[in-house]
Amino acid sequence: MTYLPHVFTRKPLVAALAMATLSFGGGLGMPAAAFAQSAAPVASPATTPASTSDGATGKKDDKNKKADKEDATTLGTVVVTSFRQSVDQNMQDKRDSNSIVEVINAQNIAQFPAKNIADALAHVPGVVITRESGEGKTVSIRGLAPELTLTELNGNYVASADTSAGLSRSFNYTLMPANMFSDIKLYKSLEARLDEGGIGGNVDLHTRRPLEMKANDGFVSINAAGSDNSSKVTPQGSALWSWKNKDETFGVLVAGSYQKRRDVDYMANASSWHWWSNDCTDHTTCTAPPTDVHGHAYGPDVAPNIDMWSGGGVTDQSGKSYSGYWMPQQFATSRNQLDLTTKGWQATMQFKPIDHLLLTGNYFRFERQQTQITNTLEVPEWGLPTGSYADQQGRLLAPNGLTFDPSHTIVTGANYVLPPAGTGCNALTNPVTGAQRQPVDVCSTEIPWLNGNYSVEKATSQTANIEGEWDNGGALSGSFNVGRTWATGGPSVELGMAAKPRNFVNGQWVDGSNGASWTLNGRPTLNASSSVLQNMLAGEGQVDLGSTGSNMVNTSTSQNFAQADFTWAFEDSWMQSLQFGAKYRDNRAEQQQNELRWYCKGTTLQFQTCDPNAGQLPAGFLLANPLDGSNLAYNDSIFPAINFPAYYNHLNSTYDRVVYNHPEDKSSVKEQISAIYAQANFDTGAVRGNVGLRYVSTKQDLTVADQITTNNAVYYHDANGNILICPATGVNAGGGPCAPGDFQYLPREQSVVQTYSNATTSKRYNKLLPSFNVAWTFADDFVLRAAGSQAMARANYTDLAQLGNLTNDTQAYYNDRKQFGAPLPGWYGSGANAELKPFTATQFDVAGEWYYAPESVVGVDLFEKKVKNFVVPVTVNNITVNVGGTEQNFMQYSTNANGRSGTSKGVELYTQHTFEMGFGYIANYTLNKTNETPVTLGDTQVGKSELIGSAKYAANISLFYEMNGLLLRATSNWTGRTMQGLAAGLPIYTEPYNQIDLNGDYEFTKHLMVTASVLNLTRSMPHQYLGGDTTQRLYQLEYAGRQYYVGLTYKFGDGG
Repeated sequence: MTYLPHVFTRKPLVAALAMATLSFGGGLGMPAAAFAQSAAPVASPATTPASTSDGATGKKDDKNKKADKEDATTLGTVVVTSFRQSVDQNMQDKRDSNSIVEVINAQNIAQFPAKNIADALAHVPGVVITRESGEGKTVSIRGLAPELTLTELNGNYVASADTSAGLSRSFNYTLMPANMFSDIKLYKSLEARLDEGGIGGNVDLHTRRPLEMKANDGFVSINAAGSDNSSKVTPQGSALWSWKNKDETFGVLVAGSYQKRRDVDYMANASSWHWWSNDCTDHTTCTAPPTDVHGHAYGPDVAPNIDMWSGGGVTDQSGKSYSGYWMPQQFATSRNQLDLTTKGWQATMQFKPIDHLLLTGNYFRFERQQTQITNTLEVPEWGLPTGSYADQQGRLLAPNGLTFDPSHTIVTGANYVLPPAGTGCNALTNPVTGAQRQPVDVCSTEIPWLNGNYSVEKATSQTANIEGEWDNGGALSGSFNVGRTWATGGPSVELGMAAKPRNFVNGQWVDGSNGASWTLNGRPTLNASSSVLQNMLAGEGQVDLGSTGSNMVNTSTSQNFAQADFTWAFEDSWMQSLQFGAKYRDNRAEQQQNELRWYCKGTTLQFQTCDPNAGQLPAGFLLANPLDGSNLAYNDSIFPAINFPAYYNHLNSTYDRVVYNHPEDKSSVKEQISAIYAQANFDTGAVRGNVGLRYVSTKQDLTVADQITTNNAVYYHDANGNILICPATGVNAGGGPCAPGDFQYLPREQSVVQTYSNATTSKRYNKLLPSFNVAWTFADDFVLRAAGSQAMARANYTDLAQLGNLTNDTQAYYNDRKQFGAPLPGWYGSGANAELKPFTATQFDVAGEWYYAPESVVGVDLFEKKVKNFVVPVTVNNITVNVGGTEQNFMQYSTNANGRSGTSKGVELYTQHTFEMGFGYIANYTLNKTNETPVTLGDTQVGKSELIGSAKYAANISLFYEMNGLLLRATSNWTGRTMQGLAAGLPIYTEPYNQIDLNGDYEFTKHLMVTASVLNLTRSMPHQYLGGDTTQRLYQLEYAGRQYYVGLTYKFGDGG
């Protein structure tokens, strides 16, 4: 079995804080010991009782009104006139909060062009983000997966969709333009009134409201963006305008943003790692059993899960044999070009029909459109021998063709060379055995293999709601909120295409390449002949029809919600208020598979089987010049590439383009969630906080679809079983068309048989979730905190209802395709696990803060989260799977399983200080430790895993200078080794990562400001590798570029 990835008395307190300060001072010289503090403060919109940060607002007397200060989102309106003041306000918000929270104020986001909310949250203690094309996409908190971070908009879930991935509960932050929000709150400790679902934490995004702004306030911002990976400069813009009448009973706010950008990413991948050894009938009988780089055999929890190469070791052209080593099945380098447009809109109206009632209506729309072209240059294992030396003479593996790491257990390079004509495998007569070969069995060079993808994609998220707040100044106040949030995403065009540097002409191979090599040492490199592109342009190439086609998955999610919240305020009592309420949510999530097909005109036959010239590779299907093969991610000698737009246009003009739907291939999740809560808020003067209980009932109905595929023989054969070659007449043995000199392909409907199976599951579960938060202020400058809660989160949509693919590779299929790396005959596949249990967690915090000087703080937070039923992607060998009502034994099956109980615990240290001369710093450091825990599939333990997404440490330090309208800031962010998943039986880790960003702005006047930013000044690259014993097993290396932004902002009125 293998796993696959699919991103802690006054005197002791003083002593602890002093040690934290000393640690900070000593850590400035080393990245792993730097600290970071949360970002800036919140603006102060009035919020409903359900969305306030620390309980109800006091209403009866001065003492209760003072409680407003304890709510970081209900403070009186703060006019921030400088970055330093905003930093101080953030510190005050955190100090006055009852819960453990982090706050970011829109002033900071507007001043520095953070691309989205995730990039802003990256500077908060305990937060790690994942990036896509250099842009923050998902947020992980305290070592837990992004799916365990709940993102809400004004206190309610916001539906999310991805342009190309599957269903997820994790929000796609690339949809969010940052400057449309007034503040962000990250709750690290939970309260009963907060929605469940954020075991890692709850991120609540607050938008501006017109009655909280001055009439005709707003701004217009124009920016330009560029990158060192692209010479193209793209425009970006945003604007906001707010108005209200003189009586302040009616207001309107509209806002919009537009961003256009071209991103170019470079990536090197070594994928499908296996252990190669002779004579392996199981993991214990190999000539050389699997070991790590230290020569240690893997334990019983790991060894059975390691991917063993079914063909054993190999022998090169000189007769040298290799056995007992790790090697990737493929090595590839890629260039991904993304032309991206994001748009955001907000329309908000507020109306006070009477003094005690406020009505607010909101509409939000976030949209992302992109055209993506990925060109990949790859060397698969096709050049390796698949039989004995006598039969194959080492095929294309050159003498001494494999290179190794110092331990000699990891292949770090391979060299493939075509033997001279008439020798070795490049001869019609086997020089060793004298046996005759078919012309198609003579060696040819399929490498380097050109492949990639062209897609046009779109994701849209929309939210509409109406909320009301009622407060007549009496003991009881209340609010309601009803609305809908919905999202759709996926490609409208998706095309994968591949080409090989060879052609079959007049009964023999014509090679456009003499081989290729790759190495992982230093900067990954793929080498090929300098003439390979010119040879292919001259006709020595072919379209790989078996790897050309379309497969699209479109997704949709939605939630209808209704809630009512009430607050009963008490007079002259340590019990400040009692909050209670109820909420109902109706969720829907669906994913549907479809594809583009191209039929020969007037038929329903796909072009691959009805056009004899479909396999030809005209020069126009390739780019005339090679791509840049030398960059920070890899150093290729040449990078020939496919002209995807030209090929797509050719298909559309030559054939009939049809969107082919698979109505049976559709999975869905329906959820009805009901919740009630009660929360008491107290304040004795020195001690304040809340205690509450939330009861949640969940009903789920799941429909899971499996596509069942049987792969039969691919080609026509003669009476002796030899593959037939298409004659000059262009007519195959079945009377259909074929490409002269190419293989005779059977009709697709004969070689591939597909059916569908659907299964439904219903389940219901109830959870009781208690919580408490206590803050003790003593000696004026010290705050001691404690918090605890039970939390839950439902399994990810895709994990519950993944579109399954179950494939039976017959012996006939294997015989035809084994030379191209086909697996052994049998069942293979992947599918959902509808029996996944919800995540549950017991979590505690103990924290202390010392406000030792104005605008200065040192703090520590110890936390622990015990998480049950966390989800791990697994691949299991030799398992029984139900296929359309019949039990079948699968050679390999991928799904998701529950981990029994994992622990994430650690410490957050943070500090902030400003100096009179304009300098200051904000810093934090989070140390996180997670354990390994058993992973079970049904009642069977299938291995062990750490918590997915956990990083050993995360740190941030921001140095700033502000004086006379000039603001400069440098920020450095570190992330420790991060657990990403499992593959080939070993963990996937991302190496420690550091990125430095520079930001600045200058105010010419009160209304006019210029901004500039450099993101990823250090040109840092995430580097993933396999196994915890070495970094030699490269998994993925990506360079997304250094990005530049420059802009001009004009503020009218007070500028929003």
